[in-house]
Amino acid sequence: MAKNGEEKLKPVPRRAAAIVGALAKRKVVENLVQNVAHRGNLRGELSDLVQIIYLALLQTDPARLEHLAASGQMNFYIVRLITNQYFSESSPFYREIRRFGRRSSEISNQISETYSTDKMP
Repeated sequence: MAKNGEEKLKPVPRRAAAIVGALAKRKVVENLVQNVAHRGNLRGELSDLVQIIYLALLQTDPARLEHLAASGQMNFYIVRLITNQYFSESSPFYREIRRFGRRSSEISNQISETYSTDKMP
């Protein structure tokens, strides 16, 4: 960890950056996130999920990325990453994004119920 509490990122090898860059140009992750989440747009939390998946890909061993690309298994690997992040309550995506959104909407609903004009005399 860095002094300010943020995780220090290692430089990304060129091979990994080239593979992930090609995926980004074709919007592979964006399309797969939409399919897994069954949503037609990438608003809100899904755009955050896309960024988390790209970060995970950049942190993956370049040799593994090359093998996945050469064997035609890259999409399956990405779908597994998306599924793990999107549906697991222990994933960074859940802890950092979804849980916050759920708590925020719960608080907003409680405030709305408390100050509803229907309940005022």
